[in-house]
Amino acid sequence: MGFWPVVMNVLRNSDVVLLLVDARMPEITKNSEIVSKVENMKGKRLVIVFNKSDLIGRKDIEKLKKEYPNAFFISATKKIGIGKLKSTLENMAEHWNRPSLRVGLVGYPNIGKSTLINLLAPAAHAKVSPVSGTTRKTLWVRNGRLRIMDSPGIIPYGDKKVQVGMTASKDPHKIKNPEKVAISIIELLMGKDPKLLEKYYKASGATAYEIFEDIGHKMGYLVKGGEVDENRIAIKVIDDWQRGRIMLK
Repeated sequence: MGFWPVVMNVLRNSDVVLLLVDARMPEITKNSEIVSKVENMKGKRLVIVFNKSDLIGRKDIEKLKKEYPNAFFISATKKIGIGKLKSTLENMAEHWNRPSLRVGLVGYPNIGKSTLINLLAPAAHAKVSPVSGTTRKTLWVRNGRLRIMDSPGIIPYGDKKVQVGMTASKDPHKIKNPEKVAISIIELLMGKDPKLLEKYYKASGATAYEIFEDIGHKMGYLVKGGEVDENRIAIKVIDDWQRGRIMLK
């Protein structure tokens, strides 16, 4: 993406680094490159924030809490858990050895950084959009003793195209072979609970591709000859997933 120099600037100039992670896909979106870079910097504190926690069930949240006991669980769009995170940062700032606590936000594109900034610092007016890549440069805002920095979303080098599509890092209309991304989403849902696919699409099948095709038939996404319109189905499934219309509970 060419944004690493900007993000490295945020990491170097932050006292606390908030790493936003999609609670539905913690291992995929934890961004190990950022974790490694922060851990190798002296005097930095890494705080993992699981966004979109309203889209997963209580059991999944409890499991994550055991794995990440110091993490925060929020929903930026639903304004859940923001108060606890904000009060923790403000408390840290009160006991900081400088006039302000520098807080940097990092994570994948379109994971909710700008929305969170607007909640932590209401006067920020950070631009929010469902399209990835909205933030193109470092954004600094102040709120009391907090100095908050937003950064462009980063896709770690070597991430698979399917993974990028699942993380909402790319507009579904611009994804090459969106069918592969949609099938991966369906496989994830099948692994979690096959009934989720029946709940949201009234679709069923023995394999992910059979369910993919059944979604097309159920929704009437057909082309001449009665064949399913794979591209249209794929974009629909990816868009539903990226926008949080499918809850894992």
